Amino acid sequence: MKENLNGLSQALRDCWVSSLALIAAVVAFIHHDAAMAGCFLTIGAIGAMNGLMKTELALAHKGPTWWKEHAVLRVFHHITNEGELAGIAVGLLAGGMLISQGHHVHLALSEGFTLLGIMSMANLVVRNMTPVMRLLERVGGPRLVIVGGSLLSSFTGEPAAAVFLGDYFKKRCKVEDRARVATGLALTIGSGGGLMYFAAPPILIVWGVLNATFGWSLWDLITLVGGGCVAHVLIGTSRFVKYIRPATKVELNGPVTFKEVAPLMGLGLLVVAHLLFAQSHVLWVIDAGVAGVSWRMAQVRFAGSADHEAAFTAKWQPLILASLLLALEVIGEVADPFIGWLGGFIPTDWPVLGIAVVTFFVTAVTSHFADNALASRVFMTFAASLIPVIGLESANLVAASVVMGALFGGFVTIPGNLPNFYLARVFNTTSGEWIRRAFPMYVTVLAYLGWLTFRWAVM
Repeated sequence: MKENLNGLSQALRDCWVSSLALIAAVVAFIHHDAAMAGCFLTIGAIGAMNGLMKTELALAHKGPTWWKEHAVLRVFHHITNEGELAGIAVGLLAGGMLISQGHHVHLALSEGFTLLGIMSMANLVVRNMTPVMRLLERVGGPRLVIVGGSLLSSFTGEPAAAVFLGDYFKKRCKVEDRARVATGLALTIGSGGGLMYFAAPPILIVWGVLNATFGWSLWDLITLVGGGCVAHVLIGTSRFVKYIRPATKVELNGPVTFKEVAPLMGLGLLVVAHLLFAQSHVLWVIDAGVAGVSWRMAQVRFAGSADHEAAFTAKWQPLILASLLLALEVIGEVADPFIGWLGGFIPTDWPVLGIAVVTFFVTAVTSHFADNALASRVFMTFAASLIPVIGLESANLVAASVVMGALFGGFVTIPGNLPNFYLARVFNTTSGEWIRRAFPMYVTVLAYLGWLTFRWAVM
């Protein structure tokens, strides 16, 4: 018992900033100060989702250390899921705060089931992507593999793209270039998920708002955001592809058989179903069924394995991500008054392009440290508040800047985006190396700024 209390005490000390912020949020909410409650809850969520500070910021490339043998804390601490589990806990706190004051809690169930189904199916077929990568390399070399694989994350989900691209290239670069390749892939995968609304959590979590408030369709997403994403993937690829050795003829040998790629048809069918019947309860049941099959297959695959970390992630990550999406929506509800207050400091008489650029960078910087889905959810409230002030067409540009800022911003630190954890491990990259190699890649932001300028010019 004493050991358990000591471990919990250490955990709370390691995340003391987050703990104090969450306590302050509860106190402010009790005193009906909605703006300050939202402020402190946002700070607490950002701190919590960065893990227990020293674990994810300093040791993210290694995996669990001190808590691994702990009788209680080992259940909760898995380095690739720690921040997400903390986010869910903050979401439960936010939900309790809302219910205690008689407020309605909105759960984004449609978006949650969508993410659960897509991620689970991607887990089932991720190993079948290697033949597709080989085919792409035969046609266009490593550059086409990076571009094509990153854009495929719009269908497979970003974590799955990190697995098949990371495994494909992990032995194809020099030791001194591993950090460059890892951060480069994080950059292109982070933007590559922007072509579909259901694959990237920063888009999925705000899709209901974009659809209902801004009137966006899938075509609007592609024309307002997708062009910037594709441009960023292309420019980002050119920054690090030279560090990857082209495959030999032996490595590219062997035909691509139907048996190898047939499982990918299941993912394709599920994607089409979500495009056509996103709100169907029958589809929710199918999503849950796919999740059950994925969990069972992971349990069989890792039976007897000593790699408990990989086993936990394979079995539970889809459910964790879906639950996190629901939690972030609830956190966003509490944070809305604060964001509305904060948005009042941005002069609405600025040129629309100026507002969009500022919003882009605020969202991107937040995404460096928090889950980029939280950044997207929080700042989309500001974009929506501008509709009666600057008009729907101009507000659309600001909304697009929020989404693109969230997609771009997650690559700078390892905790910034979920795929980064796997890439950091497979390329054996420390947090310090990651940040040092990431900042020179920041120049690729010009792709997004150029796209924003183009969209503003053709308004």
